[in-house]
Amino acid sequence: MNAPLRAPGAVWAPVLLFLVAACGEGPAEPRKPTRLEVVSGSNQSGPVGEALPGRIIVRASDGQGPLADVVVAAAVESSAGGSAAPASLTTDADGNAETTWTLGSKIGTQTLTFTTTGVPAAAVTAAASAGTAALIFPVSAGFQHTVVSRAVTVIPRVQVTDLFGNPIAGVPVTFEPEGGGTVTGATPSTGSDGTASVGSWTIGPDALTYVLRGRIAGGTVATFQAQGIPATFVAAGGNGQSANTGTAVATAPAVRAGRDDGSPLPDVLVTFAITGGGGIVQGSPVSTGADGIARATRWILGAAPGPNAAEARSTGKDPIAFQATGVPALPAAAVAGSATSQSGFFGNFVSAPPSLRVNDAQGNPVAGIPVTFATSQGDGVLTGATATTDFEGQARLGAWRLGNAPAHTVTATTGVLPPVSFSVTASTPPPSTFTIEVRFVTTAPAVTPTPAQQAAFDQASARWKEILISGDAPYPVNEPPTFCYPAMNETVPGVVIFAKLQAIDGVNGILGQAGPCIVRDDPGYLAAVGVMQFDTADLVGLESSGRLNAVILHEMGHVLGFGTLWNFLNNALLTGAGGSDPFFNGSSTRGAFLASVAAGSTFTGNPVPVENTGGGGTRDSHWRESTVSNELMTGFLNQGVNPLSAITAASFRDLGYLVNDAVSEQFTFQAFLQTVLQPAFRIVEGKLPGPILVIDRRGRVVRKVERQ
Repeated sequence: MNAPLRAPGAVWAPVLLFLVAACGEGPAEPRKPTRLEVVSGSNQSGPVGEALPGRIIVRASDGQGPLADVVVAAAVESSAGGSAAPASLTTDADGNAETTWTLGSKIGTQTLTFTTTGVPAAAVTAAASAGTAALIFPVSAGFQHTVVSRAVTVIPRVQVTDLFGNPIAGVPVTFEPEGGGTVTGATPSTGSDGTASVGSWTIGPDALTYVLRGRIAGGTVATFQAQGIPATFVAAGGNGQSANTGTAVATAPAVRAGRDDGSPLPDVLVTFAITGGGGIVQGSPVSTGADGIARATRWILGAAPGPNAAEARSTGKDPIAFQATGVPALPAAAVAGSATSQSGFFGNFVSAPPSLRVNDAQGNPVAGIPVTFATSQGDGVLTGATATTDFEGQARLGAWRLGNAPAHTVTATTGVLPPVSFSVTASTPPPSTFTIEVRFVTTAPAVTPTPAQQAAFDQASARWKEILISGDAPYPVNEPPTFCYPAMNETVPGVVIFAKLQAIDGVNGILGQAGPCIVRDDPGYLAAVGVMQFDTADLVGLESSGRLNAVILHEMGHVLGFGTLWNFLNNALLTGAGGSDPFFNGSSTRGAFLASVAAGSTFTGNPVPVENTGGGGTRDSHWRESTVSNELMTGFLNQGVNPLSAITAASFRDLGYLVNDAVSEQFTFQAFLQTVLQPAFRIVEGKLPGPILVIDRRGRVVRKVERQ
């Protein structure tokens, strides 16, 4: 059989193609760039950080001419910064590619380099000049101490730069003093290094912080400060004294600050510090007064005989040294430091726990003498029966709570001096004559209380009337309406409280606000009229959680004076308000507090600690939560029982009420108690508007006192 004719063709065709290719007649080799050059945009100039006006054009070519579709990379020098946009270029049909060059931060010549594979790089340069003045900052000391009314020693100097920190010459600067003082050369222009300074800056005559500001148009401000310090700083008393060891020198250290003309310089802050011998300086730091003098409260020498040293320090001045000598003392006499005869009620704390003072033969106090207090008659209970005389020579019994005997005696002994006795006549507390009348305000926006809310107020009134047996005499009240009360024209025997239940700020905001509005002018300034306002948004939650009665009882205590009248006018029952350790200093309250320390525990702080945290409605007006935890009159309510303790009851005795603290609730505290309790509910209290009025026995307003 014959084979198909097409078969030989299928075999020969590849052979023919091979022969053709072998003769060099195939497709040509692709073109590759052999040259890269910048054809436009060279020799430009512009400010640093700005784009050059002319676009940069680069061309790729070979021996036959321009090449399209060549990828070219543009890169700025790393030391200058800046950028090219775009940074990756592709040449067009004419072999050209364009980019915009934004200069970097370096003044002078900057370079932009173009590269592509296998071809020498091409580069273009530009001259970069400084940018627009944008920043001004101090290059001399920004703060210095300067004697008042004198020129500063370090002349304020600024530097003006662009946004990249390049100095700029010829920029006008304006220097402006604030707070006093004068400047010469107040409008200089910057030099070649971009700096400018005033001729001089003289501060004012007071011990203030003076400010000088350097400004440029449309730029920032450079600020200089100079603290005014005294020209003279000298001792003004209290040096070279002697006192019994552990006691205070007769004259506390004092210094005087003055100006160059000899006039006193007030408001200079001075710190007194111990530098030898132990002891302590109290009342430091302190500022100089109008007479230029700053004086410590007292200097208590160390316990060891010999030299003692302290110094007064004020910033910018050399310290002033004070010397004193502690001499050993022999006790020669023991005398009562408190009343030797008092009266009280069965089961109550005495108003003033006994104290004993030990003196030497010259009548000076003797510190460090052990004193023992012991019951020699009656069935009272003593707390802190062993004490040591302090810097005043005083040893104080911690607390004395009477029993059921009609006569009580405590004797204080030192072991080397005749004993001193203190007696109390005890009796049954009389029935309470104190009145608390709660009147609900129900006109809008206030609402009528629910039966449970009414009952909570009734129970609170009854509880406080058990503790407060009596207050001041009845006073007439004749006042027009205010936020606190409607118009009144009546005689108030105890206290009238206007209760308002209305919306304030929603759930978990301000719970309420309460306090006295009108007080009597008798010592203690006891309340006659007050207000209790509660947010209705919070009352439902208080009732459902079982806290309603405790909150009403707590807030009623504020109306009666707890935390609201402690330091009102002549009252001085709160020490250290606003500081880290405020404390209530009433003697009866101190005794009740110390008697409440749990067995086996010791309290070493200042009794009685007052809240030092929270806002204006919490701190300085409650017992300190971190110490006494669940007592009713802290700023927080804890889970479970919150007792109204003898501590709180006794505080009303110190205010001037006749009190029966025997009906208060049992209470002890210890430092770790807070850690084992459930989270507390903070009582957020607002501040009442308007002043507190003080009325006399005829009902006349004799004073208006702004609330603290």
